[in-house]
Amino acid sequence: MAERSFESLPMPLAYFWLLLREFAGSPEAEAALLEGTGVAPGAQADPAAEGTLGQTLALIRNLAARLPPGWALTGGSAFHASTHGPLGFAAVSAPSLGAALEVIERLGWVRAPYYRTRSEQSGRWYSLTVEERVPLGDVERIPLLEALWLSLQALVESVRGRPVREARFEFAYPEPGHAARYAEHFHGEVRFDRPETRATLPAAWLALPSPMADAAAFASAVAKLEAQARRLEGEDFLLARIEQLLEASGDAGLPLAAAAKQLHLSRRTLNRRLAECGTAYRELHEHHLRERAQRLLADLSLGVAEVAWRLGYQDASNFGRACRRWFGMPPAKLRETLRAKP
Repeated sequence: MAERSFESLPMPLAYFWLLLREFAGSPEAEAALLEGTGVAPGAQADPAAEGTLGQTLALIRNLAARLPPGWALTGGSAFHASTHGPLGFAAVSAPSLGAALEVIERLGWVRAPYYRTRSEQSGRWYSLTVEERVPLGDVERIPLLEALWLSLQALVESVRGRPVREARFEFAYPEPGHAARYAEHFHGEVRFDRPETRATLPAAWLALPSPMADAAAFASAVAKLEAQARRLEGEDFLLARIEQLLEASGDAGLPLAAAAKQLHLSRRTLNRRLAECGTAYRELHEHHLRERAQRLLADLSLGVAEVAWRLGYQDASNFGRACRRWFGMPPAKLRETLRAKP
């Protein structure tokens, strides 16, 4: 699989090593799971080391190819506070559950760059909603979301001292084939095929004091997270976010003004920051259109004029010129070439 730009985002290898230890029962299995990750079999595990999101995703794809569905429920249940490094230490040493959840919302992405969260309190309920930051396939996405909510459940139960029966965990994907296994791992209600991935808890729980509260440890862990956030919030995240926006916007992509608005930047600022990255929005948009053109032209049920229209070209001749620029041939010839491929 060709590396997607967001796969270069920094990510701690703690989750990588924990999953490998959990599921690699032999040297042969370890070698198979490490294929394509850039980590050599027999390498010394260092949970404090920094890798990339791509390395973790490669491991997840290998696990999915070799294990029965639902493997991530077992793996996610093995995560504990120290797995999450300073984020876990901040969460368990926070003065209250509400303070712990605030840190997760504000700085959780430092440990897992594929998501952000936003909170909302309405009446007697508090919810934490996942905003997916990079475009992932279900093979990668579902295990990551399963592990994310299992980690949250473990945190809440460590403060509350008993199972979170009153909680609700919602997932923005259809009920998977292994749905029956969720009841073995989640202690609250589980719902599938929801508009967003969201966890809902009684708002009264936010005031619960943490049994492991430690003001000094909490301040130190938060300071480490904030320092990492300042280092990471750079060009890689911007490029990954634009890639996500283009992927989610459909075949024609987004014009510059619309992308800048969604990123909460002015067009001038977005152009400047992309120039600092050595690229331009026009180049990123063109790359998106090129990939979509190739995908759509491979679908013989679509006429060339319809493909042009779906890509935002009002004049099919303009699309033809774009194809010659991208592929060195007109759309009809490219379609023949794609059709000849197995």
